[in-house]
Amino acid sequence: MKATTTRKLLAWHRWCGLIVSLNVALFAVTGVLLIFHEEIDDMLGVLPAASGGENKVTLAQAIEIARAGTPGSTALWASRDPEHPHLGYVGIAPAGSTLFADSKATAIDLTKAEVVKDLNFEETFSGIVLALHAQLMMGPPGALLVGVIGLAFLFSLISGVILYGPMMVRFRFGLLRKDRALRTLMGDLHKLLGITTFGWNLVVVSTGVLLSVGSMMLQYYAATELQALASRHGTGELVTDFSTVDAAVERAEATSDQALQFVALPGSEYASASHYAIIMHGKQGLSKRMLTLALVDARSPTQVEHHAFPLYLQALMISEPLHFGDYGGYPLKIVWSLFALLSLGMALSGVWITVSQRKQRAGVIEDALSEATP
Repeated sequence: MKATTTRKLLAWHRWCGLIVSLNVALFAVTGVLLIFHEEIDDMLGVLPAASGGENKVTLAQAIEIARAGTPGSTALWASRDPEHPHLGYVGIAPAGSTLFADSKATAIDLTKAEVVKDLNFEETFSGIVLALHAQLMMGPPGALLVGVIGLAFLFSLISGVILYGPMMVRFRFGLLRKDRALRTLMGDLHKLLGITTFGWNLVVVSTGVLLSVGSMMLQYYAATELQALASRHGTGELVTDFSTVDAAVERAEATSDQALQFVALPGSEYASASHYAIIMHGKQGLSKRMLTLALVDARSPTQVEHHAFPLYLQALMISEPLHFGDYGGYPLKIVWSLFALLSLGMALSGVWITVSQRKQRAGVIEDALSEATP
């Protein structure tokens, strides 16, 4: 590589790294918290403890309980909590809305047949951290900004690896020159952290960029392929009686080796007017994050059509567990957390080096000017 090209690439690497460094530090800290969000929620007592009784409320009854708690509202989706079997959730939106983004999760205690009051997931500690991590507390525009930051960080990572080889060809891997100036030592540390975490960061940042546009991908799918699937059965009259939802879920689970993730109710943006769109997941490892679709007639839930999601949505699904590293139990969570903290050190050391270098240059210029002044 020519010297001029190397200098230009180094300048771009430094500026991109400096611009995104504070965001990277923020993402690293909030990411570690989100890796352990279930443990944090349990410690803070976000969800009510199980009463010990058997579940006596079906999904259909849970939907009616949620509706009754918010008169005039629209139910768009429902699910059961796999980690807390005594809880179910119903997505409640303002009357007439079909958008999942407008809905809020209402938690239902399935053993007590009542709404869990004073529980707003968006206002919990984990909810606030997620909004900060995924959207910078700015809503959907913030998610796109996060994607742009991720692309800039990707450029910084790749350019750093390209520069690493020529810079370190004369030194052994992992060398830290402790006998040199502090800036030299920090530079060695920054390079070591960067090359050590490169593979991990490449996966996490790439999946993060994909997740930042996930809502648009889902909307595209709903407007194209899902709409085409629904139109094959005719539009039909809108079903507002969801008493058959449990039979539909039971039938979908019986005809596949999968379990319920959630069910989009008729009239919502992800279902037709007369069909349940039941989202199913596997039962172990990464398969728990790989989803399939089952369409079931809401009036006669005996026939089930199973459909695989397109490749771009499968890529989106696999992105979340790879991004947060929460599919392999505590060992993987710890590994992901350690790499996140190493990336935090990489970002902060990069900022220190850039600021230190600029101060040094400013000092040289100031000394030169003072010597030239009579």
